Amino acid sequence: MQRSQDAESVYAQATKYELARDYDSAFRLYIKAAENFLHLSRSAFATENEKSQCKKSASKALDRAERIKQMTEKSRSSTSSALGQSKGTTKLTPVSVDYFSLEEQSYVLKRGGNVNEVVFPLWHEPGPKFIQKQPRLSSLQSKYGAVWRNEVEGVLTEDRPIFPQDISQNIVTDCSVCASISCCIEHDKRFGSNLAKSIFQTSTSANVLRLGHSYDLKLLFNGGWRRVSIDAQLPYHPTLGVPLCLACKSSDIGQLEARKLIVSWPSILEKGYMALMGGYDFPGSNTTIDLHALTGWIPEYIEIRSATFESEKTWSRILKGYTSGSCMFTLGTGTRPGIQWRDRILLSTHSYAVIDVREEENGRFVTVLDSWARSDSLDIALGERPDLLEIPWSEVLNVFEGIYLNWDPNIWPSSVIYHAMWRTSSDRKVCTHQVHAKLDRTGSDSEEIWVLLTRHINDTRQPGKFIACKVQVEDDEAGCSVVCDKQQVSHKGTFTNSPHVLTKTKIPMLNQSVSLSILVLCEDPAEDTGFDVTIFAPKHFRLNWEKDIPKFPFSKTLEDILTSKNSGGNHTYPTFMINPQYHLCICSSKQDKVRTARRTTVVVETNKDLPVQVMICWSQGQRLFEPAQKSIAATSGSYTHGLARLTTQLPPGDYSIIVSTFEPYQTGAFSLSVSSFANVEVTPIPQEGAGMYRKAIKGTWDTLSAAGGPSFNRYLQNPIYELNLPAQSQIMIRLQLLRPSAGVSLNVTIYPASVNRISSDRHVATSGPYDDPITGVVTSLTLLPKGQYWVIPSTYNPGTQSGFQLIVFSTLASIEVRPKLF
Repeated sequence: MQRSQDAESVYAQATKYELARDYDSAFRLYIKAAENFLHLSRSAFATENEKSQCKKSASKALDRAERIKQMTEKSRSSTSSALGQSKGTTKLTPVSVDYFSLEEQSYVLKRGGNVNEVVFPLWHEPGPKFIQKQPRLSSLQSKYGAVWRNEVEGVLTEDRPIFPQDISQNIVTDCSVCASISCCIEHDKRFGSNLAKSIFQTSTSANVLRLGHSYDLKLLFNGGWRRVSIDAQLPYHPTLGVPLCLACKSSDIGQLEARKLIVSWPSILEKGYMALMGGYDFPGSNTTIDLHALTGWIPEYIEIRSATFESEKTWSRILKGYTSGSCMFTLGTGTRPGIQWRDRILLSTHSYAVIDVREEENGRFVTVLDSWARSDSLDIALGERPDLLEIPWSEVLNVFEGIYLNWDPNIWPSSVIYHAMWRTSSDRKVCTHQVHAKLDRTGSDSEEIWVLLTRHINDTRQPGKFIACKVQVEDDEAGCSVVCDKQQVSHKGTFTNSPHVLTKTKIPMLNQSVSLSILVLCEDPAEDTGFDVTIFAPKHFRLNWEKDIPKFPFSKTLEDILTSKNSGGNHTYPTFMINPQYHLCICSSKQDKVRTARRTTVVVETNKDLPVQVMICWSQGQRLFEPAQKSIAATSGSYTHGLARLTTQLPPGDYSIIVSTFEPYQTGAFSLSVSSFANVEVTPIPQEGAGMYRKAIKGTWDTLSAAGGPSFNRYLQNPIYELNLPAQSQIMIRLQLLRPSAGVSLNVTIYPASVNRISSDRHVATSGPYDDPITGVVTSLTLLPKGQYWVIPSTYNPGTQSGFQLIVFSTLASIEVRPKLF
């Protein structure tokens, strides 16, 4: 084999370097040779003898690499102990993994072919053909004593036209498969696509399929099109002669006694998919998953009850996609019992195919097919179909829980795919893998690209691992991630246990070249888990994976915890100020004659249930209370579960990093990592009043005491609080509204206690001019001698009735704060 000769050549070159005592080069080449031999040992084109020989050669190369490693480590240890630091010892360069190599990509796909301990080879792989054993029967099929046999009528009328409503679900819990096949049949009827029959790659060249044949089904699973080989036998009732699986009978519609003939290819298609998924005891699925496997069409799930659901936009997309043939559409009910539309009872957690979408003068309608319902010949003759429901769009949104769409990938002229694995890790609960793609475009419009993450399934009986996909656009010229509105408050990017995550990203009108940073996450995989990342883009884009990403030379990681005392929520809450904050120092190098900005990435990782954001603000490294738009240097944008990430260019200087959750009091451990091309220092910023005693006093401005500022001449009618200091103490006081309200300007001022009229120029501490930040106002930290003082909280405008609280920080524990009695 030519590739075997290449691997032998690399091994021989490694041997030469080892003899020349260039152990670093020899080590790397031995590793490379081992990888090449292992790849060849997995090749479908190699004979068993060649595979065995390649495995032996790979073991031999790894053994040489290990010997070099042990020798150099022993040499460094002995030299260091005898002479201290040695200049002559060899340090081996770590061998990085080229995840884009043919060997790595092929290994992931090869591993993905092992499903439920059964091997399903890639479609293009040669080799001996073998029929898969009969799929495992479900408990109900076994209860009825199902037997395997060929179709009873003798000839399978595969050339007879069928309709979506000819598909009927039986005792198998495969409503999603029935709905998927019905959608394919309807698409073929409308557009001549032949989607379902084309799955039979070797058997549908003839119009009539004869008994006793075997079938090769081409299904997309775990990153590649795979071969599922089955025979024609189907499970039947032992005495009644009826199939105990999906059934299809073609009807001569229009006659009073409709003559029905069995069409078996849908049943055989179901059998092939059940063989892939582990048997007829199918644990359940949804149509986007099934249609993706059957057709390769892009899956998209839309949750109707989501706060971000847009009815008008969704209808427009579905109507355009469905009528053009680029979209297949199904609906799903939720788990609640007693689901009903008008006088029809619908099943819970059931999939319903949609076989028509139309907009008329009298409204918007979808035709919903229930594969579980039955229609007899009299129903058809009378023009009635209990399995067909004509439901207005507005009522669809009230009855169903989910919209399931599959999109023709051919509407995206540009696409690339990447196969990789999440490796198990004992030190963190979420495994991450990052990949970058370069997007060059010829158009200038802002356009949308889709990124599809697909998790591989090697055991269909195991619960699905939770996964997520975070996509960020990075401006190549500016060297930073793109966030359109730095103070936008939104919440997205949750984890899901579905095997598919579709992320849509707008590419703004920046430059002709941008990069995508794609971070894929998997929660706590018990074993290495394969996945695919596919990018779909319009014709104006040229896509390429970026294989050589420069690594940051400097990085710092801190571990911290969000608790009920420091989880303040997003910036619309007054508690935003208590969120964890960190002083970030971007250090300048001695070689820098100017303040050169350095590329810096900040990542926050936490558990999958915690929505987080990270923000960098210009500061002197002090705690910030309410960052203004102009003070924000960079932000990760929308709150996303499990991880927040930003990339920006920062000149040398001091900054504050703020980590926040979407809502206050959301808690959990997290890690903060800062990586940069400049040396960085990251230290926690203490909370306001850290190390001081704290007292909180609540009060109210009512009809009598809402006296306003000094200029209204009723200032002393505001609530006044006596502050008694038995000894000298440092004091700081914050004033906040109990219910924050925009436009209410506040002030809190401390005066020496006096029987005379208070003069504004006699205060000892003040929060300054009236201001309306949502976090309230605060006095500066002031050293006050022993004595009595008056604290006056006020609003600028009189008549503002509201509750408030004073938070008094003191270095003295025994202070007293109480309302002044007149």
